[in-house]
Amino acid sequence: MRWLMGGRVLDVVTGEVRRADVGIADGRIATIGTGARRDPDDDVVDVSGSWLLPGLIDCHVHLTLPTDAGDPVAASSRSDAAVALYAAAAAERTLRAGITTVRDVGGWNYVEMAVRDAIRQGLARGPRMFLAGRLLSITTATVDYYPGMYEVADGADAVRAAARRQLARGADLIKVMATGAMLSSETEDSRAIQFTLDELRAAVEIAHDNFKHVAAHCHAGRGIHNAVDAGVDSIEHGTFADDDALRKMAAAGTVLVPTVCASELLFRDAAAVASMPPHLLERMQSFNDLHVATLRRAHELGVTLVMGTDAGTPGNHHGMNAWECVFMTEMVGLSPLESIRSATLHAARLLRQDDLGHLDVGAHADVIVVPDDPLDDISSVTRVSTVVAAGDVVGR
Repeated sequence: MRWLMGGRVLDVVTGEVRRADVGIADGRIATIGTGARRDPDDDVVDVSGSWLLPGLIDCHVHLTLPTDAGDPVAASSRSDAAVALYAAAAAERTLRAGITTVRDVGGWNYVEMAVRDAIRQGLARGPRMFLAGRLLSITTATVDYYPGMYEVADGADAVRAAARRQLARGADLIKVMATGAMLSSETEDSRAIQFTLDELRAAVEIAHDNFKHVAAHCHAGRGIHNAVDAGVDSIEHGTFADDDALRKMAAAGTVLVPTVCASELLFRDAAAVASMPPHLLERMQSFNDLHVATLRRAHELGVTLVMGTDAGTPGNHHGMNAWECVFMTEMVGLSPLESIRSATLHAARLLRQDDLGHLDVGAHADVIVVPDDPLDDISSVTRVSTVVAAGDVVGR
């Protein structure tokens, strides 16, 4: 048995904090309380004076993408071996920062699947990984930016076949491009529709028939309408969503993954900004304020927000993921508890993982230890002192 002794445990369901000792056995929480009897050979971790939270869940990462260069083309010709080594290191940095689960929504020639297998086998350290494999896209010049990430499929039948290919390679979800992207070729407009309603429905059909969920990259309002009508489970980004689109999302229970970090961390990294092509930098600067305003409106209209950072974009470094919680509180208007829930309870529900996202007996023992009360100071989640993943102490 392993014990986390002397900490204050946050119940993310009720918002209550209580002094309790957490007992862990076989990778799960065995007991929470005080006065429990311990055996002499139990492993005791003293966390006195600290706060204990469920491990955070980032529902939008790209572990295979390097973050130092502002130009995505700079990394487009890497070998699969180089990508795999980078992804393994990025996974460990992510875990040590308190992100114990990630949803990767676009990998690189499936090497991330090998990284996931290595983590499961104890050959590498990293978070639990839920993977999309390659993302599904229409024919676009942006494939040249991310040749290992894109799976081109034009027409509903081709989309069905492409979705099946991802599942056959071990995908846990399907990622589709409902609109254009920001970090894309000059000929691609983030406000433009990409997959049609029929194509989106085809992807959802295959995914849901196989008990998987669908993430839709989507900036434009009309694209969001199409994606929600098709039955996708999450909208990524949502920059240009109007009230009608947001109300439709709220009514359907379609969650929004904000990715505030993609712009906020970029603008804090002078080297990434300096090396970014002008057309990309102009887009990121032009639409950042609108994106934040849309997220605030989404929160006001009752759309469920689920933490996702887009880690892997320029300046958006792996291991800085918890800043998304800070930005959602300081910029989007969520309370600290709401931000934490977006990265725990709500994220676990999107992943359909009942045993993640909360600290209760029987749940997976994914725990982070922070030095200050996160309900009073949300930035505490960026100062993780200890990480426990599946019962193992990772540290930092």
